[in-house]
Amino acid sequence: MNNKQILDKALELVNNGIESLLIKILETSGSAPRTLDAFMLVYIEDDIKKNIGTIGGGLLEFEALEYAYECLSKKETCNKKYNLTPKDSGGIGMVCGGNVEMSFIYLNNNKNTIYDLKKEIEDKENNVYIFGAGHVSFDLAEVLYKVGFNCIIIDDREEFANKDRFPMASSIIVDNYENVFNKINITNKDYIVILTRGHSHDYIVEKNALKTNAAYIGMIGSKNKIKTLHNKLKEEENYNDEMLSRVHAPIGIAIGAESTEEIAISIAAELILIRATIENRRKIRN
Repeated sequence: MNNKQILDKALELVNNGIESLLIKILETSGSAPRTLDAFMLVYIEDDIKKNIGTIGGGLLEFEALEYAYECLSKKETCNKKYNLTPKDSGGIGMVCGGNVEMSFIYLNNNKNTIYDLKKEIEDKENNVYIFGAGHVSFDLAEVLYKVGFNCIIIDDREEFANKDRFPMASSIIVDNYENVFNKINITNKDYIVILTRGHSHDYIVEKNALKTNAAYIGMIGSKNKIKTLHNKLKEEENYNDEMLSRVHAPIGIAIGAESTEEIAISIAAELILIRATIENRRKIRN
């Protein structure tokens, strides 16, 4: 469950009069299991303690949950620091090292806090423009939604590109692949994934994608297909090897994927890696 889903659940609880508390990581150092993107929601429903999300699992999460329910019973917002070292070193009994400071935010009728946090997430979100609404796109959109990407599905066939088929897509555009680039604004935060139903459509999308400042362009296909398309782009559009090197093709991380589900996972993994690299995440740096 991604952070927006967690906040949607928090809003649902507030609307239903169920008291809840949000655990949010404020600061980390050393080998903390999660970074500032981690949320966890705790609440009591029908006298049963419940929670969704994770701040890293293990002993740290156990300790944080215990404290969260204390704050919830007191109807208080609190902050607390955790030392992730053995107990004889003054820590909570972990060996990974590092420190984590968390905020335990009591959410009783506090919708503005939820809206503000959602706005923060939305401001940082990346759009993935998926060209083609076939089988791989169907599986990919679901995976990307779960890991916090906004998916825009683009196809010239309404029977494939529709909300019933892609309920998790943030937007669906039915249009000609050439014309659609005049109607969308692709920025340097966005990703382009080319999964159309044929070489001629792939060519049109790749030709136009290379004119954008997209952070990532990826295209599905065999090495022979990619070579053919790139040679055509050199001849007809005067693209050179340096320009074409922007395109990740064949798309995805090489994991021996064969099924549409496996291919979707390999593509999603590559997008996660690109995003983490751009954000200079600690685990990439290390």
